[in-house]
Amino acid sequence: MLRKRVLYIYIILIIGVFLFSEDKSYIDWINGKIYSTISVKVKNDYNFPHAKLEKINIARDMAKINYYRILKEINLYESTPVIDYIEQSSISNSRLFYLIDNATLNNIEYPDLNTVKLSYYINMFGDNSLMSILMNERDFYTEKLRSYEGYNFKVGFTGIVIDARGVLQSYDGYDVKVEPCLFVTVKDNEERLVFNQYNVEAEVIKNKGMARYSYDVNEDQSDIVGISPLRIAAYGVGDRNGSIIVVTENDAKKMLADDKTRSAIRFGKIVIIIDR
Repeated sequence: MLRKRVLYIYIILIIGVFLFSEDKSYIDWINGKIYSTISVKVKNDYNFPHAKLEKINIARDMAKINYYRILKEINLYESTPVIDYIEQSSISNSRLFYLIDNATLNNIEYPDLNTVKLSYYINMFGDNSLMSILMNERDFYTEKLRSYEGYNFKVGFTGIVIDARGVLQSYDGYDVKVEPCLFVTVKDNEERLVFNQYNVEAEVIKNKGMARYSYDVNEDQSDIVGISPLRIAAYGVGDRNGSIIVVTENDAKKMLADDKTRSAIRFGKIVIIIDR
């Protein structure tokens, strides 16, 4: 059912391109919001008031339809787009439709006499959010993190900061940039799993996200990672889409070295610095 609706929506979007202009629809990974913006032109004649209202109503529908394209661009985990996952899972389509149909009006602007710009957003985290739909239908649980064998000593980091900016090399030798995703996967340079969504409390992921993304390496992140976080640089990426972050084995050992640091990961005290 979702596949047919999405196909229908794409057709409408193609037609809509000739009537409306998309303006800065984007994913705000920092504040956890997904914006969809549409500008409409209204002919300034005797029928202007009626035409303006009609175009605004159509633009509102177009802005919401645009979300299906945007969700195609958001990875759930390891290069799996959110919309593809929803289509292939048991998630109720009606819940996604309801979320999008009830997107919050963010702003109405009038750039000039004949233009109206509407902006809507939906939340990525919290109640009535994209994540609440994904989490409620998925069997999430917490797996206890363990240290590397023979490597267990006290370091007591209060959180993790991974600098993943710049071009990094994938396991198979391609130059790739890290792309944000809802469920972060971190592996070491020997392709061993360090942690993923199953090592973070489900309520933490649902309410605030598994990790916080930032574009500023100098930003004060103490509210997320505490006063003495482990700061490391990403070693590479795990795939060609940049959805898996790779760290060195030594840094992976530091992440999992003691209970306090493992607990920080469990409660989502993770910040990932990426390029804009």
